[in-house]
Amino acid sequence: MIQKAPGVEDIFPDKIEKWNFVQKTAREIFARYNFKEIILPIMEYTEVFARGLGDETDIVSKEMFTFEDRGGRSLTLRPEGTAPTVRAFVENGEFNRLSINKFFYSGPMFRAERPQRGRLRQFNQVGAELFGSSDPYHDFEIIAMINDFTRSVGIEKYKILLNSIGCSNCRKEYISKLKEYYQSKQDVLCQDCNKRLTNNTLRLLDCKQKSCLELKNNAPLIRDFFDEECSEHFTKVKQYLQANNIPFTEEPHLVRGLDYYNKTTFEFVSEDLGGQNAFAAGGRYDSLVERFGGNPTPAIGFAAGIERILLLIENKSIPSKGIDAYIIHSCEEAFKEAMSILSTLRSKGFSVDFDPSSKSFKSQFKKADREKASYAIIIGEDELRTGSLTVKNLTSGEQELVLKNDLVDYLSRDR
Repeated sequence: MIQKAPGVEDIFPDKIEKWNFVQKTAREIFARYNFKEIILPIMEYTEVFARGLGDETDIVSKEMFTFEDRGGRSLTLRPEGTAPTVRAFVENGEFNRLSINKFFYSGPMFRAERPQRGRLRQFNQVGAELFGSSDPYHDFEIIAMINDFTRSVGIEKYKILLNSIGCSNCRKEYISKLKEYYQSKQDVLCQDCNKRLTNNTLRLLDCKQKSCLELKNNAPLIRDFFDEECSEHFTKVKQYLQANNIPFTEEPHLVRGLDYYNKTTFEFVSEDLGGQNAFAAGGRYDSLVERFGGNPTPAIGFAAGIERILLLIENKSIPSKGIDAYIIHSCEEAFKEAMSILSTLRSKGFSVDFDPSSKSFKSQFKKADREKASYAIIIGEDELRTGSLTVKNLTSGEQELVLKNDLVDYLSRDR
């Protein structure tokens, strides 16, 4: 028996209803905020991620699925959605001329990680990106949109962690102080953080190793180095959240794991997920469009992991809709009539099924129940003789005779 590769999952129909519920809810919430869908390639030139995420990030240095095509060009299965969205935004110039662009996307991402609960090698995200405004209102708007989405899918126990990592100007002195703090503690740092001390100092605050986490508690705070503009921006974001009754926890060491962030960073976390506790996260990235060759364009975005959200709502009951009708027949002549009715109802937009084999009514009713059919349409000898159909409501148990020509109207009443 051939098995699936490690870190990937098969999604069968018993999980699809919740999957579709999450996707449908995301689309409805995004539409309320006027975000429009963009469909991105699953693979990009490797440079898209090396340039966008940074060569020293864990994703680029350790976790990407990269390969050469037949022309010798390096391609990578996308590990995240922001860099491809920026590439598409810059490459398709007609969108650059609009003052503000709001996009959302959904689909699979790929990272070569050690598989564990809530962390897969092929996983799925929904995300959104806003281009064209540095106004702190849009930082609030993105967080408010995720908050609406989180509540709408039924996640109840969660926190919003919020921080600002300032701009490149006010980070210079901060990074110098941060490096000074950690240099005296190199013997305690993990192997990766000893490298980050030289190559990517800010990422020291994102390490999840226990020894490094403890050191973080006494590390310098970026807010002590804000310039006036960064301080005012962060204050306004918090004020907007408070004015709209969206609770948050200020987390002064929250930096996120990607190089492109500046100013606002945030995570939506739940203790029910264990160690991998973030199910949505994002932040502002005002210099990334320019890094891809576009005009200077401020931007902010986020992504949410569908698998992690499904873990948080696995005990939540989702209204389950089965098919509209299941046709039950008794003989060869009834089978021919069933085929005709099946074709007619499907052409009118109804979901209908039946079993072509000659089985007992009891067996066919069991199949109707398994398919969660709203109605059973019964064709027996009596129905064939009278030219009518017995239609049974499988929820109430009530049934009545319906003329064949009236069936569509009859079933349409409950739509």
